[in-house]
Amino acid sequence: MATSTTSNRFAHRMLNLHRVIKNNLVSCLLGRHHRQTTPGTTGAPALPPAPRLLGNSKTTVVVDVDALLLKSSAPSAATLFPPFFLVAVEAGNFARGFLLLALYPLLRVLTHETCLKAMVMVAFCGLRRNEAARIGRAVLPKYFFREATRVEALAEVAGALPKEVKVAALSRSFPTVMIEAFLKDYLGFDAVVGREVKSGCGYFSGVMEDEETNTERLSDALNKTEKKNITCRYPKPMVFHDGRLAFTPTPAAAFAMYIYFPFAIILAVVRIAIFTVLPRRVTGVAAMLAGVRVRVTGAPPAAADGAGRLYACNHRTLLDAIAISTALGKTVFAVTYSLSWLSELISPIPLLRLTRGREEDRRRMASLLARGDVVVSPEGTTCREPYLLRFSPLFAELADEVSPVAVNERSSMFYGTSTSPGAKCFDSVYFLMNPRPEYSVHFLEPVPTAGRSSSIEVANQVQGLLADALDFTPTALTRKEKYLLLAGNEGTVTTKKSKGN
Repeated sequence: MATSTTSNRFAHRMLNLHRVIKNNLVSCLLGRHHRQTTPGTTGAPALPPAPRLLGNSKTTVVVDVDALLLKSSAPSAATLFPPFFLVAVEAGNFARGFLLLALYPLLRVLTHETCLKAMVMVAFCGLRRNEAARIGRAVLPKYFFREATRVEALAEVAGALPKEVKVAALSRSFPTVMIEAFLKDYLGFDAVVGREVKSGCGYFSGVMEDEETNTERLSDALNKTEKKNITCRYPKPMVFHDGRLAFTPTPAAAFAMYIYFPFAIILAVVRIAIFTVLPRRVTGVAAMLAGVRVRVTGAPPAAADGAGRLYACNHRTLLDAIAISTALGKTVFAVTYSLSWLSELISPIPLLRLTRGREEDRRRMASLLARGDVVVSPEGTTCREPYLLRFSPLFAELADEVSPVAVNERSSMFYGTSTSPGAKCFDSVYFLMNPRPEYSVHFLEPVPTAGRSSSIEVANQVQGLLADALDFTPTALTRKEKYLLLAGNEGTVTTKKSKGN
């Protein structure tokens, strides 16, 4: 009798899973499809079908996820191009991406399997396995969050089963390294099996294995996978991501980027010259004429008596302090934890590199405050999404009051932040290569620190004020957690003497 009850309960849960897929995916997608193919309408774009349950048992459910990772009824060169282009550019370089773009007209006339193999060859050939894995972990999840048809429904499929049932994802269009982190870490799948790219000595060959091996690898993956102990709600919010491209690289958008690229370099040089050569009081107007907008709201506080004023801002790019300096119309000092030689060279304001040693950093910042205004970013690292990381309380121990400044930026083509050591030195250059980069600077009322019971209390208050002003979510996440996710290290750097020291 107990066995019969258990079987009925399992069957009921499996029926609920099918209803989840039907209600959340099939009805929505077919409904939109019918609306787009009403009489008198031709050429309507096909919409993706619902994911298929490829198999289920009392211990395992296998879901075909290609339908949700793509925007068309069937994989095509157009829908596969953006994620493979991201791999080619972010794990390789712009030349590799250009080669993939040049082959796109040919890819359109090839069969699906031949097209897929050609894309894999161009995007993966010669790539290091760990670098491709980093792109799959740090760059592609942002793309799939933005482009996948129904992320919430896909996560619900993974979470609608009993705790003892493993949920596996199967893809026939993507190598495992491209989708595994997204489906496991953000949507809660227990195992992910896609196409496999052959490799040796830590490098991909670019040759894809036959699709028939998927079944064997799926069985092996399920045998080796333990059921997740679900302690969070899926889909998990995306706080951190990496990569240089800030747009969805469709073939047309990628082509436009390559046409614009030479002009972008010229624009960046002109804009850097404006900020480094011209007097601070006229850089705002000159930058606006060059396409850079700095929008200022709130009243800057009055100058402090006898010493400099301490400004505490959230951290969006390395140009935060320069935007505040432009808004104030005067030079300020800025402190930072990591700084490349190029960013230090082209900076129009004095920069001081911190050591992450509490007493030494306190001494350095106090010395700067005695000489003028100082801008500090207590988060210690940048965050692209609408979240604020934990604020280090050290800044609250340096002055009798702190002036919070809420800053935000808008990048339409290139992100101005990176965790890759080789690319990080060009962060400011890439931000200024955007067609119309924009910064917003919002001055808030000063926060007194004298007489407060704890510097941590002040730090949390300033974080809350900035979060409210920006409509961001405050978190307790740190720089270490960001770099462990995106770069596989703790984000530490070798310190050197810098300007302003």
